[in-house]
Amino acid sequence: MAMECVSVAALKSNTSGYLAAVKKRKEFIITSNRQPVARLSPVEKIAGDLKIIPAKKPVSTLGKIKGLNLEVDLLADLVVDRQRR
Repeated sequence: MAMECVSVAALKSNTSGYLAAVKKRKEFIITSNRQPVARLSPVEKIAGDLKIIPAKKPVSTLGKIKGLNLEVDLLADLVVDRQRR
């Protein structure tokens, strides 16, 4: 069975309806300008399957992280990248 295609505009106008269909195990291909860009499908695992791993150190130790000394100028690289666009 082929997945139904739905445009971004249709998804935005009826999000709750599409989510209700997804809860019933239906999948959709989301399109933008008639080109597929994403798939909307039910999650494979439910939240109860997730395992929460407790932190090894308290949050207060985060303030002790020192910055990095990089060999490059990130700001200059960002400006060059923006100029290329």
